[in-house]
Amino acid sequence: AAPAAAGDDAIAIAIAAPDLCRRYVGRSLRDVRITPSPAWMQARLRAVGLRPINNVVDVTNYVLFERGQPLHAFDLDRLPARDITVRRAGTAQRFATLDGQERDLLADDLIIASGGTPVALAGVMGGANTEVGDDTTRVLLEAAWFLPECIRRTSKRLGLRSESSYRFERGVDPEGVLPAAARAAALLQ
Repeated sequence: AAPAAAGDDAIAIAIAAPDLCRRYVGRSLRDVRITPSPAWMQARLRAVGLRPINNVVDVTNYVLFERGQPLHAFDLDRLPARDITVRRAGTAQRFATLDGQERDLLADDLIIASGGTPVALAGVMGGANTEVGDDTTRVLLEAAWFLPECIRRTSKRLGLRSESSYRFERGVDPEGVLPAAARAAALLQ
């Protein structure tokens, strides 16, 4: 993978709910090849009880356990637009998460949207519509700080617990967001 240059890989990021998200970092990577992770990384992930999936997902999980900072990877080419907005859902709606389930979102749930379309349930789980797959060649890495109470409320209401929500619910270091994104990008490179 290589850092993305300006142009097609550039993403505009807006935080429309600053009371719920104080920091959001996006890092674009191009020329990504989806492969199995190196054996050392797979072994370390298994040691903490995780099943290796692919190099991109494994890097986000590795950095999560290494630094305590949850990350998410979007397939950049599957984003509806070249923008990301961190906002409240605004209306009740259904959203398909990475685990293949349809979730009922409430107007106050914090989401990550692109082109007005939800692409992740902030701090809890990404959406099936932007999942990294075998044909992914461009990735947008997300690292953020979300208000713990917001993530806890949504995760509990949906009965949806994840390694990310566990950490966001307890609070992550807002100063660790940028270094974690840089670490993940370096590992992918």
